[in-house]
Amino acid sequence: MVNEQNLLKEWQERLGLQDWAITLRINCKKDDMDLEEVAGETEWSLSIKSASIKIISKEEYGERIVPYDFENILIHELLHLKFGLIDQKITSYESDVAYEVRHQLIDDLARALVMAKRGETKRKLSCQRVKDMRLED
Repeated sequence: MVNEQNLLKEWQERLGLQDWAITLRINCKKDDMDLEEVAGETEWSLSIKSASIKIISKEEYGERIVPYDFENILIHELLHLKFGLIDQKITSYESDVAYEVRHQLIDDLARALVMAKRGETKRKLSCQRVKDMRLED
């Protein structure tokens, strides 16, 4: 199994974030997170290039449409640092929509990077959860 700190170092280098001081807190519980229904979250300071990343444990993640993937969650959170200048949340309807679009873009990029590294071409979904959703329609 790959060490989480080694993955952090690898992806810091791949994304050009070597000059950032990043702490990684893993196996968090839902109660450790500031936001609800998230797999990870990041607090950062652009001016001093420092960040703290928290990633929920696989057990706390539970059954979701997209299976738990630590590396994907880590990359997603690191990409927030790359998008930091434009990832500021301002309160208005337009900025809320823009925030969601940026977040979706970050998620798509994280997934694509992981898939490229692993030589995968198709997105993996939790089949049972997708079947259950179809039955609800």
